[in-house]
Amino acid sequence: MFEVNFLTMIKRLFTLSALFLLNFTFAQQQEHGCGSAEMFEQAMKNPEYAKNQAQLEKETETFIANKKGQKASAVNMIIPVVFHIIHTGTTDNISFAQIQDQVATLNSDFQRMMADTALTPAAFKPFAAGINVEFRLATIDPNGNCTQGVTRTYSNLTNCAYDPQNVKSIVYWPSNKYFNVWVVSILRYSTGGSCNGGGYAQFPGGGSAFTDGVIIRGDLIGSIGTSATNTGWGNFMGRYLIHETGHWMNLRHIWGDAVCGNDFVSDTPPAPASNSGCSTFPHNPNNTCGAGPDGEMYDDYMDYSQGACLNIFTQGQVNRMDAAMNSGVGGRSNLWNPANNTATGTTTTVTPDCAPIPTMMPYQPVTVCAGTTVKFTDVSYGGSISSRLWTYTGGTTTDLPTDSIINVTYATPGIYNVGLAVGNINGTNVDTFNQRVIVYANAPNTNYLMPYSEGFEFPQYFTNDWTVVNYDNDSTWRVTGATAYSGVNSIMVGNFGSPAPLKDDAVSPAFDVTGITGIKVKFRVHFSATDATNNDQLIGCISKDCGQNWNLRYNRMANSGLKTTPNNYSFEYYPAIGSTEWRLDSFTITGTYITTATRLLFRFTSGGGNNIFIDDINIDGNPVNGITSILRGDEPIKLYPNPANSEVTVGLALKQSVPVKVIIQDVCGKELSNKHFGLLPPGEHQLPIDISNLPQGVYFLQVRSGDLTLSSNKLMVQH
Repeated sequence: MFEVNFLTMIKRLFTLSALFLLNFTFAQQQEHGCGSAEMFEQAMKNPEYAKNQAQLEKETETFIANKKGQKASAVNMIIPVVFHIIHTGTTDNISFAQIQDQVATLNSDFQRMMADTALTPAAFKPFAAGINVEFRLATIDPNGNCTQGVTRTYSNLTNCAYDPQNVKSIVYWPSNKYFNVWVVSILRYSTGGSCNGGGYAQFPGGGSAFTDGVIIRGDLIGSIGTSATNTGWGNFMGRYLIHETGHWMNLRHIWGDAVCGNDFVSDTPPAPASNSGCSTFPHNPNNTCGAGPDGEMYDDYMDYSQGACLNIFTQGQVNRMDAAMNSGVGGRSNLWNPANNTATGTTTTVTPDCAPIPTMMPYQPVTVCAGTTVKFTDVSYGGSISSRLWTYTGGTTTDLPTDSIINVTYATPGIYNVGLAVGNINGTNVDTFNQRVIVYANAPNTNYLMPYSEGFEFPQYFTNDWTVVNYDNDSTWRVTGATAYSGVNSIMVGNFGSPAPLKDDAVSPAFDVTGITGIKVKFRVHFSATDATNNDQLIGCISKDCGQNWNLRYNRMANSGLKTTPNNYSFEYYPAIGSTEWRLDSFTITGTYITTATRLLFRFTSGGGNNIFIDDINIDGNPVNGITSILRGDEPIKLYPNPANSEVTVGLALKQSVPVKVIIQDVCGKELSNKHFGLLPPGEHQLPIDISNLPQGVYFLQVRSGDLTLSSNKLMVQH
């Protein structure tokens, strides 16, 4: 058995000042490691945080010295807990039962009341201890309303947020009243790092109150549900959160995050590094750090062993946690104050039956063809449901509006909302889920003929004919007059400074592309990064079934093909009009996607970079009548000026001699003028068109050669 006095002598070689000199080179980058030490290292660069840590360590030393061998605090410290579930409507929206299972594990393990204490090696048992703390789900929220201690929020930030702290800004309860636990699907430890994180905590004694708590993967919560089926990580039996909560209560890893480092506890054997898996006793006896014949305490919660092997906090660790929970500078002492227990509804262990929170599936917008039936399911939470009422527009159903599942058929194209009211004896809550159903006609928009050209010079056509899907209620696709490749407008996502990964779609109207082959979609794009770690993404897709399914044709990431300039900009950047920083990109439409109702999708997913812009989208190809190509170059036919007053000029470049005529139609397709230019030779041409007799408004100008439409452009007449 190791000697406590010997360990104390070794560990005191590390003075208090070493706390601020430790180089956490381990950095928690192994796959199943936590990220708390890395976050602590970053926080220590803040002088105020370092000052608070020094004060906390002084208070900890004094508190432990005054205890003089007492086993635990005499006061039962009740900690109000709230779990914030950030999800996308899949298995990442973990069950309330899984959360309850985790809370039970927190209490049994911190109090050392779990069944597997028998697995603690006999040599370590004399040092084992529990702390007089109890975690309870809050039953009163910050606004004084009834709660089960759980919030549920739909957000793509659950999938490896570029900056993990951004997740915490989605939903937060005051950290001086609640222990916040944010639950995500995939976790990144640091900006630009990989997506292999498990969880991390904010240490007491400084840092932002708005980020204080633990963030953790949902499939590491508890020992049932998604945790039980998490074969990639192994079932940690709810002990990953035990480990992170230990950090939250001021415990270090037992190896001190350095080779033979200091964890500031005298009764844990020193270790050169972390352990993994399930070791057997004795593990690494008489190691080079000074552990005795009993070796390292591989079963300590503050090691990296698997959940089934973790079963011990030492008395020294309990004393350190006890000190943190009683410290003024630690920021934890108010949590278990009786007045706060009353305010958060944690004076009792009874979970109340609250008025339910309306929630429905599907969680995000659903896209269908006209005539399709959509199923809506009530998945409300927070209380029993004794009353229910669905409301919806644009559809019909034979189901009762009080059913838990209803099937609504949408016959007319449009964008529709769905409402849900649920209640019980404790009250009723109502919510409207905006733009939940997007219905497209399975037919082309007759205003758009091939070849298609869109320069966004008339914003109303983007607003009326394109569909923008904003999944995260953030900055999304819009027309901007701040920059363009040609003309004065383009479309953009104001991505600079946005959290990531958030996604936004721009979906085109339907085009009849059956008259041409070799169809190519060409567009101008501009994107600049902020640094080399950005992982923004732009994809281009095509659909033949009203956007219900998309076929990927274009895919570029920030630093692997999407950047259009080698420069990185740390400020919000807009390129100059016509700048060489705009790039011409393209993808093809082939096979079964050549239909009478083909749609395009541009989806941008944020990743820490700058704004993105698209301009001059063109669709063209080889007409099926045998003419291979009559236009020269990649540039579309131009109209200038546009808007125009009395005359507009059509600019085009021909590869061969062809007859050309220009037709002007109103927005309903009625032909208003038809001017023939006869047989034009190869080369560049500027064709003047008199529009002085047209009333002010918007028109369509088509350039044709015989029955072939070379171009269809919008023209604005302003007198």
